[in-house]
Amino acid sequence: MKKFYIEGYGCSLNIGETEQMSFILQENKFKRTKKTTDADFVIINTCSVKMVTQQRMLSRIEKLLKEKKLNTKIIITGCLAATNKKEIEILSKDLIVLDTKLESLCEALGITKKEFSPKISHKKSHKHISIIPISVGCLGNCTYCATKIARGDLHSYSIDEINKAFRVALKDSIEIWITSQDLSCYGFDINTNLINLLKTLLENKGEFRIRLGMMNPNHFLKIKKDLVLLFKDERLFRFLHLPVQSGSDKILKKMNRKYSRKDYLESVEYLKKKVPDITISTDVIVGFPGETKSDFEKTISLLKKTKPRVVNISRFGKRKGTVASTLPDQIQEKEKKERSREVTTLVRAQMLSLNKKVIGQKFKALVSDYAPKKFFVARTNSYRPVVVSSKLGEFIDLEVTEAFSFFFKGKIL
Repeated sequence: MKKFYIEGYGCSLNIGETEQMSFILQENKFKRTKKTTDADFVIINTCSVKMVTQQRMLSRIEKLLKEKKLNTKIIITGCLAATNKKEIEILSKDLIVLDTKLESLCEALGITKKEFSPKISHKKSHKHISIIPISVGCLGNCTYCATKIARGDLHSYSIDEINKAFRVALKDSIEIWITSQDLSCYGFDINTNLINLLKTLLENKGEFRIRLGMMNPNHFLKIKKDLVLLFKDERLFRFLHLPVQSGSDKILKKMNRKYSRKDYLESVEYLKKKVPDITISTDVIVGFPGETKSDFEKTISLLKKTKPRVVNISRFGKRKGTVASTLPDQIQEKEKKERSREVTTLVRAQMLSLNKKVIGQKFKALVSDYAPKKFFVARTNSYRPVVVSSKLGEFIDLEVTEAFSFFFKGKIL
């Protein structure tokens, strides 16, 4: 029996697909091993979203090449394989470099061809969490994005097949991540939308929680009124990842983001009014080509106005094949670092201030993840992480006792 070792990196869509790869291989008489040195095939499902991620992927591949056995084959899949094939192949002529398609992996391993779909079950890497990809690709053409090059246009899976996968997941999971590159445009290519999907999923009986993935603001605007009504169901985490990227309309236009600063501010105001305890996560890119000090200050002022509870900060990096990589007025790395530090300092202080207001409050929470030193992470209905002494898979009542910028500590009531 052939043995394989697999690693997946990047977004929850990529992690979900990695689990599906593992399932397909085991269904076809391959045995999964926890050590690369025991494997006949080492599979790395890569990410290419940032330059720092690309370097991390290349370094990991180089390390695997040094430690692999003579006859072990190393297979590189995922977004970096699709967008930067030559850079990977330079590392070794023995590497098998594919793309983002499951069919390519199946062909390389002599397996009857399969394609990604919710119909494929998965071997979970986490005891109580399942990840269900509901679409691949997107409807955007952001000028900085290499993922679009790798994944292409939107392809949504049907509500029926997603719901069947959801029901299977409920047999041994209580937290289910609904994921894609842009959740808010789900179904636009098959004459449906995210609202119809969520209504169907919430018709399922039982005690579970759904966590929604990333939504681009321009498509979110089309479904926001219907979406806020669904948050009344406590089985839907009151959490939304709404990336703004910049507070400057000039930069948003250069990014080809298809919404304005005003659109974003009004969306956040609407969410906070309709769902007061919602946790809003956002993404910011600093140092985009042509970003002046004035443009940067507009991002700072937007963050001060919206006070998101989670902020993912990136310094702009050129991605191969993107429009933004060829734009004039590229910002110096030193300036990017300074702007990144300024945003980081601001958001950490804001998040700590917001979190301290939660001390003493009581919540029902789902214990669904591990924390260091034999503790666990419980998620409140607003998806706020509280470190507690408990066990996985339980719903508990807790009180927040301490607050930090990125998490809380609590006691079980």
